[in-house]
Amino acid sequence: MDPRHPELAASRMRELMKQFDRIEADMKAATTSPRLAQLEREGGLVVQEICLTAPRLHEAMMQTSRFCRRDLHREYVAEEHLPGGYVKATISAEPEPEVEEKPKKKKTTKKKKTEE
Repeated sequence: MDPRHPELAASRMRELMKQFDRIEADMKAATTSPRLAQLEREGGLVVQEICLTAPRLHEAMMQTSRFCRRDLHREYVAEEHLPGGYVKATISAEPEPEVEEKPKKKKTTKKKKTEE
């Protein structure tokens, strides 16, 4: 699991748990000792990766929360009270403040006179 991408932790954890479930089911159905040993090795590697990926889940959750808070901060919620105690909420982007552009003054320069 790449620690630089915590947003991938949840999907990777799901994949690893599917692999773990498959290995466990295969172990229950194994009929030979070598097959069981192979599944134990695979399972050990899967469990190791689960242990490495699990700490990234909290980071991924907090990253998602930060993005949601940022989006909520940027949105404007208008409430309209309706009869019967109902509230209609409308979410829209805040209007950007209009900035008036001042006309730029033209610079005037004197032409150089050449002597003839």
